[in-house]
Amino acid sequence: MSQNQKKTTSKNDNKIDDRQNWFKKVMKNNPDIRNLRERVFPLSRTESFARIFGAGQEETKQKLNDDIILQLIMQHLMAVGFRKTKTILEEETGIKYQPHYVRDSRLQNLVRVAIKNVDLVWDQTIKEQENQLDQQTGNIDLVGHLRSLGLEVEDDDDYDLTSIWDDEGEKKNIIYTEKTENKNTTKEEMKEIEAASLNKLVEILTHEKQRNVLYTKTFLMTYQSFTSPRTLLTKLTQRFHIPKEMEEIYKDKKTIIQLRVCNVLKFWITDYFEDFNSKVLTELQDFIDNSLNSEKFNKIGSTLSLIIKRKMEQKNKKGHIFYDPPPEPKLPKTIFSPKLNLFDVDPEEIARQITLIEYNIYEKIKPSELLKLAWSSPKLRHRSPNVIQMIHRFNLISGWVATAILKGERVKERGKSLRWFISIASHCRKLNNFNGLMAILSGLGSSAVHRLKHTFDELPEKFFEELDDLETDLSSEKSFANYRTLIKEIKPPCIPYFALYLTDLTFIEDGNPDVIEGLINFQKRRLIYDLIFGIQIYQKPPYNFQSIHQILRLLQNLETLDESELYTLSLKVEPRKCLRSEID
Repeated sequence: MSQNQKKTTSKNDNKIDDRQNWFKKVMKNNPDIRNLRERVFPLSRTESFARIFGAGQEETKQKLNDDIILQLIMQHLMAVGFRKTKTILEEETGIKYQPHYVRDSRLQNLVRVAIKNVDLVWDQTIKEQENQLDQQTGNIDLVGHLRSLGLEVEDDDDYDLTSIWDDEGEKKNIIYTEKTENKNTTKEEMKEIEAASLNKLVEILTHEKQRNVLYTKTFLMTYQSFTSPRTLLTKLTQRFHIPKEMEEIYKDKKTIIQLRVCNVLKFWITDYFEDFNSKVLTELQDFIDNSLNSEKFNKIGSTLSLIIKRKMEQKNKKGHIFYDPPPEPKLPKTIFSPKLNLFDVDPEEIARQITLIEYNIYEKIKPSELLKLAWSSPKLRHRSPNVIQMIHRFNLISGWVATAILKGERVKERGKSLRWFISIASHCRKLNNFNGLMAILSGLGSSAVHRLKHTFDELPEKFFEELDDLETDLSSEKSFANYRTLIKEIKPPCIPYFALYLTDLTFIEDGNPDVIEGLINFQKRRLIYDLIFGIQIYQKPPYNFQSIHQILRLLQNLETLDESELYTLSLKVEPRKCLRSEID
């Protein structure tokens, strides 16, 4: 092949490559278009949804004809107060509305049931995206869109049908397990709840004699794995309002039980205010206004209202207050240059900025995001936005490490990149950012990078020892035994290796049934509480580093290739069994 032919072929290859990657480039260079595309993403799924459920088929049309649909629409208009619109619709269609004596919109309820019961709505109707985060963002946006239409999806409540007072005193609705005896254990403490009905769990939560702070914390952290906030509020208000026929029996206990209900509400609002959507918050405020307005409870009602007010105000507050100045940033001379390259930045400063990004996600993770393996379920993953972001960041850093090394055209260039990333990993270790450290090690240990013998030969002995120490700390042997021992001694601020928590949660969920003999397995919830509490320990205090906008912007838009592309590039820059002289 002649030189001219080679040049022509090379140019054509570049053109093909440009055509294949034009969409990514357009989205990257036009963030406004990308944002708009993400906002309207839920609307773009109509075609695939119709195809799956046969919306245009004659059989489907017969089951749901025009008359039925129009009646549902008119009943919905009446339910939301649009009577005039309903009348116009009658005149336009010539179909008279048949009154339905149901207060709520039947149309909304039917759609809500469909969304609740059909996983295909959450899974198969979502078309694949080139960027995984776009798909996850689409899911979360869809949920927000449904909520704005009054179609918020509530989880199944299998335990909410019986009034809490109908379960009172029923021993069959609770199973105890005996704890190991010791000198200081009382008879009551010897008994630990293994499983119980929801009513029993709420009864014990507000019991007039027993008060167990750890039980309260465990219940409030994990209750969304077996019921919803709205149902829990209903149960607590039921517990507060003792039926007239039972008032004589509870005359000496009534006030204590009611105070216990108020204490639980105070604890709940203070620690888990994010559980209260607008509907539940309205019902809570109604309870405070109508049930806590007597002289006996007026002070408690005012306290609860004040906590709610403060929590609402805190929603708009951002940032942390530090009393000591942050360390001086290590900035390159090109920091204000439009051609700033991350390789120009000191590895320690890169580690700081990576840590800031990851901590800002980690600190926002709520317990409810970690229940029922929500992040891995098409139907529930909208509940785990921060968990999904943590997973995405880990994969992004790992992919970036491998991509950046392999993009080096010469062995020395790749060796220099390798040293730079090992230095960043070492600084992440010093900052107790084990998640960032593991992401970098994952990139260095990927099959596409690990096989680069000549590149690793560029490392001085000092870097080999450094890398070996880091890999030993985070070795997966014996279920990460070294790391688990190490993390126990670490004091915050710290970002633990987050994926290990997700693995442990999966083992707990898969290895323990949700119910035992038809009752909620509360022992399983204790295991989940212990694990999530371990996550919360490191959510405070924050890292005191100065955000460097120029570096953060680059770290948010890292270039990554997929695994097959990486391996192809790896073979290209360092073919199998090649000599150093053949590739230099």
